[in-house]
Amino acid sequence: MDPLDYCRQKVAPDGSSVYYALLFAPNEARAGLTALAAYRAEILEIPREVSEAGVGAVKLTWWQEELERLQNGAPRHPVMQALLPSAQSHGLNLEGLGEVIEAARMDLEYGRYPTLRELTLYCHRAGGAIADLAWRLTGARGDEVAPFAHDLSMGLELTRMIRHVRRDVRAGRVYIPEDELTLAGLDTETLLDEHPSQARQELMERQGARARRFLDSAIAQLPGDARRGQTHGLVLAVLYRRLLDTLAHEGYPVVAREHHLTPLRKFWLAWRTARRPGAVKPGPGEIPK
Repeated sequence: MDPLDYCRQKVAPDGSSVYYALLFAPNEARAGLTALAAYRAEILEIPREVSEAGVGAVKLTWWQEELERLQNGAPRHPVMQALLPSAQSHGLNLEGLGEVIEAARMDLEYGRYPTLRELTLYCHRAGGAIADLAWRLTGARGDEVAPFAHDLSMGLELTRMIRHVRRDVRAGRVYIPEDELTLAGLDTETLLDEHPSQARQELMERQGARARRFLDSAIAQLPGDARRGQTHGLVLAVLYRRLLDTLAHEGYPVVAREHHLTPLRKFWLAWRTARRPGAVKPGPGEIPK
């Protein structure tokens, strides 16, 4: 399989949020953005795929070596082969990709985060380097776009954690700060209890509000003249905000099932955002339901 096709199948199948975001990415950056997203997915899937931490550690060591091979121009994995042309043409410094590997190590070694401080570190490692390289691929200036990219990556990571809370807890990973879980009078068992819980709903509302603040902050910090080149990021922000709105409206029933926007709704929101990226504002009420 062609390396770029492998990446597309990995992270951007038809109807996915990434698929619609990439539709509106700059042509010259689309392949690199796809490969970056696929790299993140490959690494962060490792803790979910292995039953023994030692096996996961071996896999992560291989990826660390593969990162070195990429920097030397001779990668073996299709994700890295897809990333190589963009890395070379844009002169990217790829050392930051090692942060994603460190995020996966945190999952293997801990899987729980005592406070928001530790969870923030995990989010930064899981998505920060990807976001940093993403804006560099678009040719933007860091002083314009780096704050947007940082807060966007945080908002995306936190939203994914809310969406996948049932799957992750069952796998032994909890992406809700333990002090907040304890303050709510909950633990990992009661968090997944099938019966409705006011304490759980209020806890998830706090997680959702935090994710929303990061997404809104990202949008607020992106200057108008930089928005056209970052339409793909704005599309992701809008789609994830709408997902959070839907979860909030339904009372965060994340224990019962994982939630998705329909492909038609995603397309409409993505098209509207791409048509008028300057009109996207932080706060509720800006995007049609």
